[in-house]
Amino acid sequence: MRSSQGRAWLVWSVAAGCYAYGFFQRVAPSVIVDDLMTAFALDATLLGTLSAAYFYTYAALQIPLGVLIDRFGPRRLLLLGAILAALGGTLFALAGGLATALLARGLIGAGVGVAYIATLKLVGAWFPLHRFGLLAGLTLAAGTLGAIGAQLPLALAVGTFGWRPVLLVVGIAALALAGLVLAVVRDRPPGTEAPSGTTPPATHALGLAGMLARRETWMLVLITGLTGAPILAFAGLWGVPYLVQVHGLDRTAAASLTSVMLVSWAVGGPALGALADRLGRRSSLILVIAAANCLLWLPLALIPDLPLVLVVPLTAALGFGGGGMIVAFAVVRSVFGVTAAGRALGIVNSAVLLFGAGMQTAFGAMLDARWNGATAGGTRLYDAAAFGAGFVLCVVAAAIVVIAGLGLRAAERQHDAVIGR
Repeated sequence: MRSSQGRAWLVWSVAAGCYAYGFFQRVAPSVIVDDLMTAFALDATLLGTLSAAYFYTYAALQIPLGVLIDRFGPRRLLLLGAILAALGGTLFALAGGLATALLARGLIGAGVGVAYIATLKLVGAWFPLHRFGLLAGLTLAAGTLGAIGAQLPLALAVGTFGWRPVLLVVGIAALALAGLVLAVVRDRPPGTEAPSGTTPPATHALGLAGMLARRETWMLVLITGLTGAPILAFAGLWGVPYLVQVHGLDRTAAASLTSVMLVSWAVGGPALGALADRLGRRSSLILVIAAANCLLWLPLALIPDLPLVLVVPLTAALGFGGGGMIVAFAVVRSVFGVTAAGRALGIVNSAVLLFGAGMQTAFGAMLDARWNGATAGGTRLYDAAAFGAGFVLCVVAAAIVVIAGLGLRAAERQHDAVIGR
């Protein structure tokens, strides 16, 4: 039994490592904003679009990947994804123009897009149901560790070697992950029957249509997508420029402080996931978290040049609250069950990336709309008011999550009334 548990954790570790790699690539542009703006002659809107290219392919493939994972198993898809990520990462490091860089970011997103739902599919096969929320949270924590690696450590490496050589090594490193997947990961424990992975595609399509017809699906899409989007906009792209241009920090110090949000996110995911496993009313927990997030974003929107001594604890609290998206993932698992987990998680996880991409681009557009014409070394400079306009978007996102949480709670109560609970 102990050996079986050890093997389960080893399988999870490799799969979660793929997710951590994807998260590293997701937020890496945040510490090379100036380099990218100079190399490709970008304004904030185009930079947001370049960063978001990762998210668009990632999000677009989530539902097809969910179907493929349910049909062919997570191992094959993780292996293929790691190879594709290596190709995209290498191409991005060598890109000579914006078009090539956009293509490369899209390939990276397509490659790493399989990691989260594949990891959760493996969790469902290798671990008992009552540990799903905790493992989902730990997976998010592993991802945020990858994101933390793309802050201060990446900033130091780029400062020493330049962004292209460093990202070239990062791209090639995905091949090592492919080798680990091949050697370690198996779709299910030895001696267990394969789930209905041979279900005809038509059955998958019908199941998918049924999921999309359910009101809970769309509530969960809004909750996960708009809980994660502000975190991805700040920690994934605009946090470092905000701290550099509004608070006067250098890039290394700004990357360190941005990591505070990511560390808190890493803690909040498992903590709130474990709490969700213990509560019967997950929708109530979602409401509390969403309301808190809305209130915490308000000071940054209203007073964007808040003293740094207040900004740091605010971003830490917001990072912890961002872990609330794990509660919604736990709801997905309990509502749709094991056999449809890949498809259901694909639908909901696509929202995280799609809204994250939109938020990064929209935040950049708000900055450009408030730009006063200042530049330095070919890079646009934005004042506190411009960043405040971007933070308003974060407040709006959190407010929509509150409304969606109310809708989810109403659906939950209606379901309980029908079954006579």
